[in-house]
Amino acid sequence: MQSLSPVEPASRAVLDYANYTEPTFRGEFTADMQRVSPLQRHHENGIARLRYDPKAYDFRALVGEALAAAGMIDRAALADRGDQLELLHELVAAENQVMDHSQQSAAARALYEMPSAFAVLHERLLAEVVVPALGIGRAHLQRTPTFRVFFPKAPGYLGATTFHNDIMIGHNPRAVNVFIPLVRCEASRSLLLAELAPSLQLLREYDYDFARFGRDTQDDRALMERCERICQPLAAEVGDIVVFDSRCLHAGPHNKTELTRVTFDTRILPVAEIATQGNAYQGRGRRRADFAVGAYFTPHAVGAPVAR
Repeated sequence: MQSLSPVEPASRAVLDYANYTEPTFRGEFTADMQRVSPLQRHHENGIARLRYDPKAYDFRALVGEALAAAGMIDRAALADRGDQLELLHELVAAENQVMDHSQQSAAARALYEMPSAFAVLHERLLAEVVVPALGIGRAHLQRTPTFRVFFPKAPGYLGATTFHNDIMIGHNPRAVNVFIPLVRCEASRSLLLAELAPSLQLLREYDYDFARFGRDTQDDRALMERCERICQPLAAEVGDIVVFDSRCLHAGPHNKTELTRVTFDTRILPVAEIATQGNAYQGRGRRRADFAVGAYFTPHAVGAPVAR
């Protein structure tokens, strides 16, 4: 369990959480929060674990190439370490390890510009391994995955863990999250993740008031302790894939280990889901991302239809 530390006002996470009050939008949104999702039908706790062959999908080498192209590391030095990304802190300059308020460092931001081979490999993994295994039919894919690079001691990490789900920051509740570790993840060098039932219980108690919930995760000790009890560190190896319902609460904890965490997360949006959805979703961040097919998600879908 993550230990609590005092929270100084200057170190609190300040986020623009979604707030849905328009009656028609809120009606569908509330129904989506309360329904049984396609993933949940196959995995009651809202979480599925899959495996892939990391030699066939060598994401680690591509991360090394992207960091070298951005001038963050010496590529040969990483190769000498067997492309062990958990040792990146030995190669990346200290100033490029410091996190901003969104938990991104200069090194992590460098991974926004991945070589084109990464996009091909990312789509192959989702099309060949993830979507077929879930039984949710064809799905659109997030165009650009998000990389997380948490260096040892996580310089710049805000004072309190920001427990949340992606819906709180504007994502579609019908999307599905996919977490892919590129190093061994355990303890504080991982993602904290709650199962679906306790996540929904907490959010119902707040009547889906995400702003109030977000504030209380920074200020209310009882809620912080409750989140820590239900959000447990994922133990995962390279080659593991953890898929979870977008309503599950989670957090990126302060990395208190001696190794670097490197993971990426992506999302899929089942075709059958958007066919019956009226609401449109937009991000709450600086870019106000349009979480629509053809924008955030690929215009084409992959996978096979749901068997009838």
